[in-house]
Amino acid sequence: MTPAWLERILSCTRITDICLNGPEQIFVDQGDGLAPLAAGHAPWSEEEMRRWVLDQITLAGKSWDARHPFIDATLTTGHRIHVAFPPMARQGILVSIRRPASYSDDSRWADSPLFSLLRDVVRQGDSVLISGATGSGKTTLASDLLSHAPERERILALEDTPELLPRHPHFVSLVSRPPNADGYGEITLRVLLKQVLRMRPDRVVLGECRGPEVLDLLQALNTGHRGALATLHANSPRDALRRIELLCLLAGNGTIPVVAIRELLSVGVQWIAQVRREGAARRISEVWRIEGREGDTILMRPML
Repeated sequence: MTPAWLERILSCTRITDICLNGPEQIFVDQGDGLAPLAAGHAPWSEEEMRRWVLDQITLAGKSWDARHPFIDATLTTGHRIHVAFPPMARQGILVSIRRPASYSDDSRWADSPLFSLLRDVVRQGDSVLISGATGSGKTTLASDLLSHAPERERILALEDTPELLPRHPHFVSLVSRPPNADGYGEITLRVLLKQVLRMRPDRVVLGECRGPEVLDLLQALNTGHRGALATLHANSPRDALRRIELLCLLAGNGTIPVVAIRELLSVGVQWIAQVRREGAARRISEVWRIEGREGDTILMRPML
């Protein structure tokens, strides 16, 4: 059972992130960064916290044992939760909770004049890469842009944790699965991508680029598929390209020439958007168009 003070925090729309560093250290983010929870909320005991965490993991269909001390799951409220158990976590159980993105609302990008440009390129079927730091609004922007895809298109998303919430009549999300306690049953994003390409997608969405599935997505974009959208962690559009290259090199065990990866990138992806968090607001700081390749260099042009 969720304690009343935690229910109040989870239901507060101003709070985007909650960090529990053991049973007594509680931090929340209301748009200005993480700060200790205000006085008046009763912390719980270590046993109460442990019991609540295990209950939530069970409700999410996950299990925990000493061989897998980290858990990613989704609460019944829609919040994303990550748990780190001792002895990996020295202070006790560490819980990180993030509020799910609300359904699409273009008004939150009122301070980002580049949003209308991205909305138009998504409508016309171009592929867009969204980069930024943690909590900068990448998933929120992706959901808002997907809401503007033509209604007759079938959108298939691949995610480690379900977060995308576009207002679109034909949006389907597939979620990866970690191995069980015996090391079996894992379903990676790369496996899901191969299945998705057989499911008559008009658009393929990769919730976050972080592994070898990136190479498969680029190959798909160069063999007839279009209109893809993906997010990744990067400090700038140029850094985003370098990170994609690195992921592809790792996927190919270093056997794929860099020039081949850059050719896939320059043909398969048309736009890169950079998002940043400024206080409580998220904004689109840069949008670059990929203009092709000249020698070993991917040509990019900023849109002002």
